[in-house]
Amino acid sequence: MNWRLVVVAGLALAALPAVAQAADPAEVYVVKRGDTLYDLAQAYLLKPSDYRTLQRLNGVADPRRLAVGKRLKVPVELLRTRPIEARVGAYRGSVQASLAGRAVPLSVGAALSEGTVIATGANAFLRLDLPDGTRLSLPSQSRVRLGRMIAVEMTGAVRREISVEAGRLESEVVPLRNPRDSYTVRTPMSVSAVRGTVFRVAYDPASSTAQTEVVEGVVAVDAKAQETRVAANFGALVTAAGVSGALALAPPPKIDNPGRPQDEAQVRFHVAEGPPARAYRARLAADAGFLDVLDETLAETRDLQFENLADGVYFLRVAAFDGNGLLGAPATYAFERRLNTLNLGAPVSSSEGGVRRYRFRWTTAGAGERTYRFQLLQQGAAVPVVDEAGLTAQELTLTQLPPGVYEWRVMSRTFAAGRHVEKWSPPERFEIGS
Repeated sequence: MNWRLVVVAGLALAALPAVAQAADPAEVYVVKRGDTLYDLAQAYLLKPSDYRTLQRLNGVADPRRLAVGKRLKVPVELLRTRPIEARVGAYRGSVQASLAGRAVPLSVGAALSEGTVIATGANAFLRLDLPDGTRLSLPSQSRVRLGRMIAVEMTGAVRREISVEAGRLESEVVPLRNPRDSYTVRTPMSVSAVRGTVFRVAYDPASSTAQTEVVEGVVAVDAKAQETRVAANFGALVTAAGVSGALALAPPPKIDNPGRPQDEAQVRFHVAEGPPARAYRARLAADAGFLDVLDETLAETRDLQFENLADGVYFLRVAAFDGNGLLGAPATYAFERRLNTLNLGAPVSSSEGGVRRYRFRWTTAGAGERTYRFQLLQQGAAVPVVDEAGLTAQELTLTQLPPGVYEWRVMSRTFAAGRHVEKWSPPERFEIGS
């Protein structure tokens, strides 16, 4: 199958041919006053003697005399280049990197070179930063290979190429100023050349399916004699049968009561009723830009949950996978994590000196100073039989309770982060036989 996928942000579709030429294995140099082929070869070519190749290729009669404004075609393989580094901006979980079959140690700020293969495990994440501010994000279960990343000294053109071998790569590309600049993402079935946009490319080796989802920009998909143009908030599928038309991405999911404090042991969210989805992907970060992803989960139901999150203010980003496997537009929410659990134990009865005693106990977790309020009500009654406030111990013993059915509950009053927070436990049933 012969096809090309071009993604452009901030450009009219008429400009697409200029982007496609970024894959041309030659640079174009515009002659300035005083230039000679000898000088250009000495300054910019790997071998000064290759001026003869330029002379022959461009039909130059005298290498000492060049017309100002003449456009010289220069094969890329003759040019001096300098490598562009991709640096590790952040990572979480199981992330492995290798170069020529040898493990590459990872650390924040480490530079990764051409040929490096990076793989993320379950619930893992990696962000790479390029010198111009472009960011690459690998979610969990993804594998990419860093291709050629160079700057051409003669023209200043910057070329970056990434291959997605499995999973997903998310790119936020700074608009490219030089018309010869390129940022290309490849899969075994697709090529995406961009000039500044936010987009995602995924590849599933099992089904030989590639997906492209555009957050910002315009996409032109050329498959055989067909062309499909895809705008922001749309996507396209590529299979052995060809490329789909433009498919609307799922809208941002809505979360029920997203602003409520997250005070239980697990951080939980529920996606409100909306369009059907195959699954939901949710991420947590400490910054609204999601530069440093702390955790990620993939849920096949509307219930999302995360474990082991310290107190603080966080951001949740959630998006839905539709029936085609395209990941939709994301929604971002801020929330406060303030662990404050309150669990009631089973009451313990004992007898001492003919007096029946009932010991009520509870446990808590979370930071801050606490006092407690205990209430015991007979079933159906509005006024508590016992109402004790200002307790500091996490237990209370009662005597002389008549037979009956009761409900008991505890309120925790916590002072943390400069304020008081009150939280009642759910009532627990308690029965005393006659």
